[in-house]
Amino acid sequence: MQSLWPKLSLAAALIAIALCLATFGGAGAPLGARAQAAPTPAPGGDEVPPPSDRLAAPLAATAALDAAPVPKVYFAPQDSDANATVLNLYNTSAVTQSVVINGYTINGVLYFTQAISLPPGHFVHAVSDSLAANPPPSWASAVVVNFTDFVAYASMTTPAGVKAEGYIVFNPGTSTVDPRADQGAIPLRLSADPPTTFLATVQRAP
Repeated sequence: MQSLWPKLSLAAALIAIALCLATFGGAGAPLGARAQAAPTPAPGGDEVPPPSDRLAAPLAATAALDAAPVPKVYFAPQDSDANATVLNLYNTSAVTQSVVINGYTINGVLYFTQAISLPPGHFVHAVSDSLAANPPPSWASAVVVNFTDFVAYASMTTPAGVKAEGYIVFNPGTSTVDPRADQGAIPLRLSADPPTTFLATVQRAP
């Protein structure tokens, strides 16, 4: 009977190996390969990256944009659970112009690209959060540019005749831009020189 113990031990080892393979997969399969993937958060929030289809087209658009002699300005938007960025864009030319906004991460990686069409003489508010219900009539043409928490700085084209300015509002708990409410306003520095984008704004008396 003693001679059977090595055979029994070998059989037990083979059974244990078979159970491990059945549980974790075959050779080369990572531990826990059968575990279910974590659910994907719903898009649209400031803490959530955009869908992958928003990251495919921008590269070609940016390449074409860089090849064209269109002036750019740079700025550092704010878009979290407590603040939002508002851009005022207006076209003084006699032709429709397209303003292209690129958002970049802290590593300089292109995060998103969005184009805003401006017909002749038109004014558009670009807001990083949803607009509150029943906004003033002058805000009827507002568009959402969701920078989210991932964008550290951005560039914006300013074609001939297009004027731009911007500011940051304080909207904790609402995640909306409400033109009828007192949400404060911090001027947004728009600079053609990227290194000066992060300098503090200094108000000087005339």
